[in-house]
Amino acid sequence: MSRASINQACACKCGQSKFTLRGKPLARLLCHCNICQSVYMQPFADVTAFWAGSVALPGGQEVNFKKYRRPPALSRGICSACNSPVVGYMSLAPFAKLAFVPSQNVPLPAALPQPRAHIFYHRRQQDAHDTLPKFSGYWPSEFMVTGLVLAGTFSDS
Repeated sequence: MSRASINQACACKCGQSKFTLRGKPLARLLCHCNICQSVYMQPFADVTAFWAGSVALPGGQEVNFKKYRRPPALSRGICSACNSPVVGYMSLAPFAKLAFVPSQNVPLPAALPQPRAHIFYHRRQQDAHDTLPKFSGYWPSEFMVTGLVLAGTFSDS
């Protein structure tokens, strides 16, 4: 599993919303929550977490940010041209903010770590036939994300 720092020019599906990713991936997850299913228009979202400072999203782009639930909530950026996810941000504290990047937006996905878990699995539209751990329920899913982000933060490799 790669945890080395990456430097890639990324974009949404249509290429209109571009951003640069420079940093160490913290964790990669497969999220089955209802919001991800709706936003990604797929049974689950494959996302990689980074510290927000790793994402450079130039101004002047038509990325619309919206929160789909009450805080604490992810502010999800959607490309206005193709309606696909670009990046999502979540504030943990005034000094700490995470970015969740759709793994599909990274042109060289081999630089990303392998997915570590399925979260919000109780909302799945279909069973996943793999050996990844599966977490159902809000709190077990949130605790798993927190644990993986912390592990990725303090990992040397």
